[in-house]
Amino acid sequence: MAGAMVSVSTGALSTLLPKLSLLIQGEYKLLKGVKRGIIFLKDELSSMHTLLVKLANNEEKLDEQVKDWRNKVRELSYDIEDCIDLFMHKLGSCNAKASLVRKTEDKIRKLWSRHKIGKLIEELKARVMEESDRRLRYNFDEAADKFVHVPIDPRLPALYVEAEKLVGIEGPREKIIEWMEKDESQKLKVVSIVGFGGLGKTTLANQVYHKIKGQFDCFSFVPVSQNPNITKILADMLKELGNSVDTTDDQRQLIYKLRTFLEHKRYLVIVDDIWSTQAWELLKCALPENNLCSRIISTTRNANIATSCCSSLAGYVHNIQPLSEQDSRKLFFKRIFGDMSACPPYLEQVSHGIISKCHGSPLAIISIASLLAGKPKLKEQWEQVYSSIGYSFSQQGIRDILLLSYYDLSIHLKTCLLYLSVFPEDYKIGKEELIWRWIAEGFIHEVKGQTLYQVADNYFNELVNRSMIQPIGIKYDGKAHGCRLHDMVLELIVSLSTRDNFTTIVEGQQYKSSSNKIRRLSIHSNCVGDEVMQEIMRNCSQVRSISFYGLQDQGTCLLPNLNSLRVLAFENCRHLGYENIKYLGRFFQLTYLSITSDGITELPEQIGDLQNLLTLDIRGSRRVNKLPSRIGCLKNLVRLLVRSNVQLPNEIGDLESLQQLSHAGNYDPIKFVEQLKLLANLRVIDIELHGSINLDDHIKRRYEENLKSSLIVMGKQGLQSLRITYQYNMVVSGEKLMDFICYIPCLKKLVIRNWRISRLSKQIVLLVNLSHLDIGISCIKQEDLCILGAIPSLLFVRLFV
Repeated sequence: MAGAMVSVSTGALSTLLPKLSLLIQGEYKLLKGVKRGIIFLKDELSSMHTLLVKLANNEEKLDEQVKDWRNKVRELSYDIEDCIDLFMHKLGSCNAKASLVRKTEDKIRKLWSRHKIGKLIEELKARVMEESDRRLRYNFDEAADKFVHVPIDPRLPALYVEAEKLVGIEGPREKIIEWMEKDESQKLKVVSIVGFGGLGKTTLANQVYHKIKGQFDCFSFVPVSQNPNITKILADMLKELGNSVDTTDDQRQLIYKLRTFLEHKRYLVIVDDIWSTQAWELLKCALPENNLCSRIISTTRNANIATSCCSSLAGYVHNIQPLSEQDSRKLFFKRIFGDMSACPPYLEQVSHGIISKCHGSPLAIISIASLLAGKPKLKEQWEQVYSSIGYSFSQQGIRDILLLSYYDLSIHLKTCLLYLSVFPEDYKIGKEELIWRWIAEGFIHEVKGQTLYQVADNYFNELVNRSMIQPIGIKYDGKAHGCRLHDMVLELIVSLSTRDNFTTIVEGQQYKSSSNKIRRLSIHSNCVGDEVMQEIMRNCSQVRSISFYGLQDQGTCLLPNLNSLRVLAFENCRHLGYENIKYLGRFFQLTYLSITSDGITELPEQIGDLQNLLTLDIRGSRRVNKLPSRIGCLKNLVRLLVRSNVQLPNEIGDLESLQQLSHAGNYDPIKFVEQLKLLANLRVIDIELHGSINLDDHIKRRYEENLKSSLIVMGKQGLQSLRITYQYNMVVSGEKLMDFICYIPCLKKLVIRNWRISRLSKQIVLLVNLSHLDIGISCIKQEDLCILGAIPSLLFVRLFV
C-alpha cells in the first residue's frame, strides 16, 4: 500500500483503495457478484477521492452543502474499510496445525463470510451510489475547479525558534525581578502576570524562572489549565521540587507532604495559566508562608483572578503589554529573513500592514511570519495574506490568524496537527510517542528512500517551522524531545476535530461529538460515570483510537469488541485492572498499545494474536514482571518497551521486525543474549549486564562469548544506539566491552552507566558515525582528549571521571 495514508480531509479512502485492489487481484476466492461490487466501489471511490483532495486544498472556501457531502463520504470510507478489514481477517486467518474438524469448521465459516460480505457490499454500493448521485446533482467537481490554490514550496529541515529568543521581553523580566528582590522582608511574595491570550505570559514567567531559580533551595514550574486535575498537579509539583511521590496519595495527603517538605526551604513556584480562584486557593494551601524569601509567580487571563492571587499575600499584579511596533517588526522579520534589514523594499509597506493587524501579539506575529516564511517572497501573495486578516484585537482575531495558518497546511500536516487534540491541555507530548501514534493511525505517507519514522519526523519539524507546535527539550543536535501546544492553538484544533468528527474529547461527565459514530476517543477525566461510559461505548463500535488519561475508576473502561481499533493508550490509570485488558486479543487491527497502571500485574496470553502490533509499551506498569509466553508470535512488533524487572523471553529472536528494545535487565544470560544476533532490524537497545555473583565460571565464559558475538553481529546489521548499565561484580570488564563496541560501524549513540573504564580505547576512532558518548573513565589524559577529537561526528560528550 505504497503512499496510502489516513487523513482528516479524505478519511480512509487512501488506505481503502489499495485494499479493494488487493481483493480484486489477490488470491481471495470471491463470489462473482461480490467481485463486481468491489470493482464498482473501487472505481467510484477513486473518483470521489480525487475530488476530496481538490476540496481539501480549498477548505476555507467550501460552502456548507459541499462540506456536508464531503463529511458523508469521509464517514462512508471508514465504514467500508472496517468491513473490508474484518472480511480479509476472517478469510486470512488459518491454522496449519489445526485438526480436520477445525479445518472443516474454518471452511464453513469462510464460505459464510463470503456470502455475508456479498450482502454488505450491496448495502455499501447503495450508499456510494447515493453520494455519487448527490455529487452530480450539485456539480461539486465544477465548483472545485474554480478555486485557485497557492502552492507552498517544500520546507527545509526544521529550524527551531526557541521562545526564550523572543524580542521585547528583557524589560518586563527585569522589572518583575527587581520587584521581587527590592524588599528586605523575608515574607512570601507573589507576582501575578495578567494579560490576553497570546501576549506571552508563560514566556515571560519562564524567563524570570530560569534567571533566578538558582537562588532558591527548590523550584517548580506547574501548568494548571482550564480543566485542572489538582491531584496530578500537586503530585507533579512534589516530584519536580525533589520529593518522592506515592501514586496512591489523595489531595489532602499531597498538600500535607508539600507543606512539610517546603516548611524550611526557600522555594520558587510558577503557577501557570490559572482559570479559577478555586484552583488557586487549593494550590495555595500547599505553599507555606515560611518567611524564607520564597516566591510565587502566577499567570492568568483574568484580572480578578490575578487580584485574588495577590490579595492575602505581599503581591504585585503585572499587566503584560503587547509588543511595541519596533519589537513587533524585529520579531516578524527575524522569523522570516533572520534580520530586520533583509526585508526587500517592495515588501515594506505590506509588512507594516500585516504587523499592525497583529496588535503586538507574539503568538499572532510568529504564526503569520511562519506562514510567510514558507512562501515565495511575492508581493501579491503577501497582500493576499494581509487582506485575509481582520483588524479586531480579540481572541477571535487571533483565532482567525491561527485558522489562516491551519488552512495553509498540506493535507497530511492538517491531519497530524488535529491528532494532537487527543492529548490533555498542558500535556508534554513526547516526540517518539507522537510519531509512533501517527504511524499506527496510518497518517504517514510513504516516501521512497525514507522510513516512515523519518517522514513523520519531517512532519513534526514542519509543524514546528509553522509555529503550530512549541518544541520542548531541544537537545545538542537541534532536535526536540517533544512539544507542547499553546492553549489557543489547542482550542482551535479541538473545535476543528469535533466539527469534522476526527476526535471526540470527554471531560468530566460530558462529551461533544458531531456524529453518532466515534472515530477517535480521548478521555481526560479521573472518573466517568457508568451511564456516560455506556453511552460512549455504544457509539464506539467503529472507533480507531482510544486514549485514557488519569482514569481512576476501573469499572468505567471495560471495552467492547472493537474490530477497527488501531491505538489503545492507558496513561496514568492507576487502578486499571486485568479485567479491562483480558480481551485485547480481539482487537486484531491494533498497532499501538501503551499501558501505564499500577493495577496491572500481567498481560493476557491472547496478546500474541495481535499480528499488526508495532508498539508495546508497558514501562509505566511497574507491577508487570513477566511477558506472556506467546509474545514471540508478534512478528511485526517494532518497539518493545518494558521496565528492567520484566522477565524477557529466551525466544527474543522470534521478534524478527524488532527495531527498539528497552530496558532489558531480567533475562537468561546465555539463551537471551545469544538470540539477540537474530534481530536483524534492531537499531536501539538498552540492556543491563548481569553481575557474576550467581553465575559459575562456565556460564560466565558463555555469557561473555555470546555477548561479544551478538554485539558484533548486531553491529554489522546496523545497530545505531547502545545503552549498557552494569550491575555489581560485572561478568564482562569495561575494557573488553569497549573493544567489542569499537567494531559497530553504524553506532551513533553510546551510553555506559555504573562503571568506569580504566582507559579510552584508541579503536574508538573507528566509530565514525558516533555523535553521542556518555561513559565513565578512571582518569583523563591528554591523549584521551586527542582520541575524542579524532571522532569526526561527535557532538555530545559526557565523561564521569
